[in-house]
Amino acid sequence: MPELRAPAAMSKLTAWIRSADEDAGELPLSHRLAIIYLMLPVVIWLAGWFEWWLGVPAAVLVALAFGQALSGSWRARPRTAAVAVLVIAACWVMTTGAGGVFDTSLVDWLGHRTRLLELGRHPWPTFLPEPLAAYAPDSASPFPLLRYYLGYYMTPGLAAHWFGPAVLNWAVPLWTWIGVALILLMFTRGQRGWSTVLAALIFIFFSGMDILRVILMEGWGWIDLRIEWDGLPGLDLGTGHLDASVVPIKALSNMTSLLWNPQHLIPAGLYALLMLQLRGHRRFLAVSAVLLAAAPFWSPFTAVGLLPLIAALLWENGARPFLRWPNLLLAVPLAALIALYQTSGPTDFPNGWIWERYEWSLLVRWMPVFFFTEFLLLGVLLWVLRPDLRREPFFIASMATLCILPLYYYPEYNNLQMRGALASLLLLCWYCTETLVGSAGTNVRGEVFRLGVACLAAILAIGSVTAIVELTRSTRDDGVFKFEQADYTLLSDLPPRWQLENTAYDIPNALRLLLDEDELVPLGYERGELVIRSEFDVYLEEDNLVLVKERCSRDDLADRFFLYTVPVDSAELPVDMRILGFDYSRSWRGYWTRMIEGTCIVRLSMPEYAVAGFRVGQWVQGDGADWEADYNFEIDVDRSYRSLTAGEPVVRSEFDVYLTGDRLTYIKEPCEPADATPIFFLHVFPVDRADLPRSRRQHGFDNLDFTFSQHGFLYGGDRCVVSRVLPDYEAAKVRTGQYVGVRRVWSEEFSVAK
Repeated sequence: MPELRAPAAMSKLTAWIRSADEDAGELPLSHRLAIIYLMLPVVIWLAGWFEWWLGVPAAVLVALAFGQALSGSWRARPRTAAVAVLVIAACWVMTTGAGGVFDTSLVDWLGHRTRLLELGRHPWPTFLPEPLAAYAPDSASPFPLLRYYLGYYMTPGLAAHWFGPAVLNWAVPLWTWIGVALILLMFTRGQRGWSTVLAALIFIFFSGMDILRVILMEGWGWIDLRIEWDGLPGLDLGTGHLDASVVPIKALSNMTSLLWNPQHLIPAGLYALLMLQLRGHRRFLAVSAVLLAAAPFWSPFTAVGLLPLIAALLWENGARPFLRWPNLLLAVPLAALIALYQTSGPTDFPNGWIWERYEWSLLVRWMPVFFFTEFLLLGVLLWVLRPDLRREPFFIASMATLCILPLYYYPEYNNLQMRGALASLLLLCWYCTETLVGSAGTNVRGEVFRLGVACLAAILAIGSVTAIVELTRSTRDDGVFKFEQADYTLLSDLPPRWQLENTAYDIPNALRLLLDEDELVPLGYERGELVIRSEFDVYLEEDNLVLVKERCSRDDLADRFFLYTVPVDSAELPVDMRILGFDYSRSWRGYWTRMIEGTCIVRLSMPEYAVAGFRVGQWVQGDGADWEADYNFEIDVDRSYRSLTAGEPVVRSEFDVYLTGDRLTYIKEPCEPADATPIFFLHVFPVDRADLPRSRRQHGFDNLDFTFSQHGFLYGGDRCVVSRVLPDYEAAKVRTGQYVGVRRVWSEEFSVAK
């Protein structure tokens, strides 16, 4: 009878959905910690960025969903080898930009540090305090939302949000160390004694045979091998990134990825190892869809690279173990919310098939060499030595991913291929390590096995050159980086490509309704003492200036604010500015800028030194100062300007350049906003190359590129002025100019030899 079939069908469906064994064994402790590590930033984001009626229930549901998977004993039983792995992870992290001890000048870390400081210094959700007018001229909102894959940044960002930027000095290394340590603990799981340490070192130094590819494609003359002794020995191959050298596609070493982009390597390692090692565990499968739905929040490119591994997981288990309530109810909404957030900004970056971007002659010559040296030879050796891998879904999925991803590029620098391949490369490293340290069985014996293992070890040894080069490049004596001492660099100071990737204008109404924009009311909004009545009333509140204009519109906030400060002690001024007598390094650096219920509010941060007076105002682009007001600002600016422009310029170009002693002054009159937008490049060639920092000696010049907002100011309403002090070594010549992307707007070279 029909009425009897429905309950039977429902009972069958219920049994299918709840087929996982409630009494399945607990997950290993390291794997439970890895799940917490991956989901904690998502919970923070949900609770901190969204309306309470969405964020709080969502965070609670996520916690409940993972309750059973995370249940079990939390007592750690550390082995000596495991402790050694933790120490190795700490040493590795301290050599990276996350450690802040050795190389503090890795370019990508400008973006990492900026995102961390933006999260720490502004209310959540984080709307950036300065409009990027060049990218949203017709935008209804001049303030962009910070839009990025924030998995790596949310937890230390929360610490900075609560305790200030100084906490990032330990929060970033600690958070990075935890992620790296969990990867190494899972990677070495099953090893004993010295094989644990060996497995960890194989992971750290794993790379394709990049040095062999460089020699085959560029010749021996491209290699400049030398040993330098500046207190400590240093290896300099003169090649930059071996794994990213003059090629359209790249397979990055683990060392390169952690040094420059831990936000991609850490999730790739954790997700790949969780899926591989918990592939049949019912507690893991019951929440795996929710866990994987969070992957794009860490890195959308890594998430794409995980898709073939997810297919392998489904191939082995079918859909049935995944149909539990957390997967059914949470995975799709979470993935949709993350996708809505990440696609709210520009996504139409350069993309297409690789043969549409590069000549066939180049691809035919280059791609076979890339495939052979990076992963194909390793795959063939493993295929011969490990017959068990010939039917291993994860091995097949990894090799297929490595072969297919290079065929399509997105965006301009092909992060899709570079980052998407990380998980598959890590699994390839896993299989190589299993074979070398003897933890994997094989029925191949005798001379074939010994020869194959020797070849495998030789390939990994050749590949380790890449990691060694990266390590020596990172351990330069660049000083210790301190977050609280960093100049407050907004995303508007970063390259245009990064600005577009990190911002979202006119966000969809569906997302705006969910964001907790009430939190945009500034923390501690106190007007303080009224010191100036002007277009904006200016209040002095502790170490901040609060500018308030009643009955305003967003147009009143569209133009840049500037702040010039006069210190009590002129010795407190940066060297570049002592000749002026005032500090313009914080010019138009709005701490935040908001419009609340028809009132425009701007808070400008004052410098750390004692201030005797200041000048504040707005620069109407192209028309000079709209308004400006002084408070004890007693500086003879005309005298300072005349001293900067004494004599004839050494360069007459888009900007006239004056050389006074060791100071360069760039001046353009009249000046339009477009004149100050391109990045300035400044290359200083020394008389003695040994005076250069070690990292620059291979190039023969010092790279001191900068932006107008970092070192420039508006004088007299229509003159753009930039003042830079040359390095303290003897210079032979200077090459300077401006560029947009890779296009030079103007370029000049002149001699400064005495």
